[in-house]
Amino acid sequence: MATMTSAREIVDSYRAAWNAHDPDACAEHFTPDGVRRWMVVNNPAVHSPDRFEGREDIAEGIRAFMENTPDLRVELGAYAEGEDGAIFEWTVLGTHTGAWGDWQGQGEELELPGVSVLRVVDGRIAEEKMFFDPDMMARNWRPPA
Repeated sequence: MATMTSAREIVDSYRAAWNAHDPDACAEHFTPDGVRRWMVVNNPAVHSPDRFEGREDIAEGIRAFMENTPDLRVELGAYAEGEDGAIFEWTVLGTHTGAWGDWQGQGEELELPGVSVLRVVDGRIAEEKMFFDPDMMARNWRPPA
């Protein structure tokens, strides 16, 4: 991936890598020591790391998510850009077919809205903070009581 010149180019290219189902291309958008963090309240039914550091770790985290949602696609909503990054709304859509922690996929329709805050350094993502509610991951699923 060539170095992007604006945060908007990075966001658009990052989304395209997600929609191409290419976790390595997603990770290439990050600096070598980049960080990807889930800023969520832990959901006891979905056990997974909430922090990924470095391109290899980021790619593996994204790969695991993609493998469990083979028809995954990302749609973008509102977008704002600042001096050192961007904030944007996204929605992940698809069908949950694999396991996320204790939540075994049974073909649930996934519709996960969220917001990412990116800090960009030298044309790459140095940090992505993702804000979402795990209980909103699927329309027909509720965590065990």
